[in-house]
Amino acid sequence: MAESDFDAALEPVARRMERVKLPASFLRELLREGAEIQLGETAMRWAGMPNKNERAALTEALDALAAAGFLEPTGKETWKVVRSGE
Repeated sequence: MAESDFDAALEPVARRMERVKLPASFLRELLREGAEIQLGETAMRWAGMPNKNERAALTEALDALAAAGFLEPTGKETWKVVRSGE
């Protein structure tokens, strides 16, 4: 099966995501075109009370999605979704 653009974007951070139990499905659900993602709120939704390692892993995953053109940084710890994860 061919690797999707979404999966390819997360490949560099896949091991880190696995270690902190950050599911790709959670990130895929965030990717609704036009939505804004705020790190703090998103980390709370995912991990409840995230520790610094979990926040860092989430930041790396969101940055990887931005580098692949799924997100556009809009400020400190905020991104706008420009492409869905489908």
